[in-house]
Amino acid sequence: MTRTDIPSRDTIIAELDEVYHGPAWHGPSLRESLDGVNASIATFKVAPNRNSIWELVQHLAHGRHLLIERLTQTTFDYPGAVREPWWPIANPDVSEASWTQELQLLDDYHRRLVDAVRSATDAQLARRPNAGDQTLAQQLLGMAIHDAYHAGQIRLIALSVVI
Repeated sequence: MTRTDIPSRDTIIAELDEVYHGPAWHGPSLRESLDGVNASIATFKVAPNRNSIWELVQHLAHGRHLLIERLTQTTFDYPGAVREPWWPIANPDVSEASWTQELQLLDDYHRRLVDAVRSATDAQLARRPNAGDQTLAQQLLGMAIHDAYHAGQIRLIALSVVI
């Protein structure tokens, strides 16, 4: 079944911002979930093969980078190495200053994504990058869902450090 309805630009922006900044109806927003997380908490892993909060933040920033590229049909460098699609390589500098920079990068990419949606044409939002893909409008709403999912993970990881 192919969806032909395209969510409005205002709906996309509202959902991206609600789940990112809050207040979100479902609970803490992504940024609210990161409140109080310092570099030590951000690097904690519940198991060796699990992602840390820091890695999730890099993943969320890189996901925005990819959606901006898809929406604008341009490419630009991501400020870090990438190990596989959607997953940057963990930053070896785990200082508080570096953690603050990661959070700033995430905020910057969120702002850039919202700006790209705001200036996108209806055709850009309706575009399917590849046959069988969801429209970019649907992918952007998916980013909001993706943020909510990872906000929950971040809360659970942070809680496991405190316990």
